Amino acid sequence: METKFGKWIESRGFPVTVNAIVILALGYMALRDANALDWGLHRSLYGPVFLAAGVVLLLFFTLLRKYHRGFPGACRRAAAYRLCFLIYDVPALLICDLASALLGLGHPARAGLILACTCLAGGLLLYGSLHARRLKTVDYTVPLKTKNGPSKIVLLSDLHVGLFIGSRYLDRVVRRVNGLDPDLVLIAGDLLDGYLPEEAQLQAAGRALRRLRAPLGVYAVTGNHDPDISDKRFQDFLRAAGIHMLYNETCRLDGLTLVGRTGIVDTPQLRTPLAPMLRGLPAQPVLVIDHDPQGIREAAACGADLVVCGHTHRGQFFPMTVFTRWPNGRDYFYGAGLHGHTRSIISAGTGFFGLPVRIGTDSEVVVLHLEEPQKATGCHS
Repeated sequence: METKFGKWIESRGFPVTVNAIVILALGYMALRDANALDWGLHRSLYGPVFLAAGVVLLLFFTLLRKYHRGFPGACRRAAAYRLCFLIYDVPALLICDLASALLGLGHPARAGLILACTCLAGGLLLYGSLHARRLKTVDYTVPLKTKNGPSKIVLLSDLHVGLFIGSRYLDRVVRRVNGLDPDLVLIAGDLLDGYLPEEAQLQAAGRALRRLRAPLGVYAVTGNHDPDISDKRFQDFLRAAGIHMLYNETCRLDGLTLVGRTGIVDTPQLRTPLAPMLRGLPAQPVLVIDHDPQGIREAAACGADLVVCGHTHRGQFFPMTVFTRWPNGRDYFYGAGLHGHTRSIISAGTGFFGLPVRIGTDSEVVVLHLEEPQKATGCHS
């Protein structure tokens, strides 16, 4: 990321800061809830209780981070939902405390406000978790001439098969895609959620994705959450799913050349420079599949016609929609863009990860309608 905030996010200090904020917020929330329930904690005990709670939470999140796969799925899901709840409950509690101080409210009124905050946060969490599983179709018309090539391309990204996404959700995605009757399907990275799921879940996901119908095939690139491309189980999954992985590779179709990129986030050393990949290609449009929108700059410098990306999730939920746009920049966050001759499409993601809610964004299936420049009317959604 080119912004100062983006570079700080990529530094070692960012996760330390986030963990410290989470622990402080959890301790604060626990104390406010205890006060609302009138547990009668003497003020002299607040410090020791807060410190003890912080130590326990620090130990829990350290173990969860280090032994993520070893924790039962139910425990990991509960931790994720708890963190989502915290994001909405803590700011509401802070406003509550400020209002109480300014208005001089007594205990009954404060307790009522805290209860209202809890209900509000719980309602947002319920809405966000249900909304995340609703699929929206987003259409773009792209002025790109492809003689005898595809005219309709479906773009998926960030499926994150694993803890929250399984074959049932994938079945819905496949039905939506097949109903659109695309010529070609592209998956812009993060097929899996950072690890290989249990064998039964992996096989079920492969069978679901195998049912995608597109005459020109299904092509994908790796994302920062995907396993290493050399992993045999990952390779077996891709074969079972009928997915052609473009790992720093080009693929020539009739009327269109696909270029698959990888490695800009966690493994930039594995990323092949784009210029030599484009050298000697036939005189036809070039479509670059790149998980991270930060790769659009290089593609534009090399004269690619179209770049499709994912990765940002459009922030996934408020207020992360603001904090994600800030480091990425307006042109590398979401939607259609124009960078000189190069056009870009950035998807908000077809799935979701980590914190399983969407508020202010949608899980989307993107449809690209390729038309001759004089016929195209621009991009729309």
